[in-house]
Amino acid sequence: MTARAMGRDKQSRHESRKQGGGQGGGQRAGQRGEPAGPDSGATARAAAGWTVVRPREYHIQLVRGRPVLAGSGSLPDISDEASMEIRFPADAPAYRDANLTVVFSALVDGAPVPCAISVEALEDHFGADSEDLEGWMRAFDAGRPRIEAVAREHLQISNGTPVLLKSGHFPPGNVAAP
Repeated sequence: MTARAMGRDKQSRHESRKQGGGQGGGQRAGQRGEPAGPDSGATARAAAGWTVVRPREYHIQLVRGRPVLAGSGSLPDISDEASMEIRFPADAPAYRDANLTVVFSALVDGAPVPCAISVEALEDHFGADSEDLEGWMRAFDAGRPRIEAVAREHLQISNGTPVLLKSGHFPPGNVAAP
């Protein structure tokens, strides 16, 4: 196709858009004799070379006997959170070198749920020294009530699924003395 022919083709497309509002000739589905439905616009866009993106399908999962809408991006309904019993056993925490966390457990409605806090959070908010395993464990023990309180909030929000606390889960400026 020559440059002149391409210019005429572009000009005619531009004119049809001005007159009819796009590649569909300015008519909405149903006006062109097509059935108006959820996929009629998608079919037209696909025919015009557009990529068709279908809406996400959402599936309800059961987490600890409670329905959770997966993939919605919204928080689960926790209106009955008072009925969720969350306890933290006094067990000693464990350090995990593989992901630089201190792991502790929670009991949610009697079932064990793993929880962890990053060593970065312990350094940033609980006064732990960097590269010091004993310092991380001391910082965890000293800040345990606050760490467990934040873990409890996240267990309620997530309907009792495992929690990994990072530095961003704690408000800035509240550094505990070692």
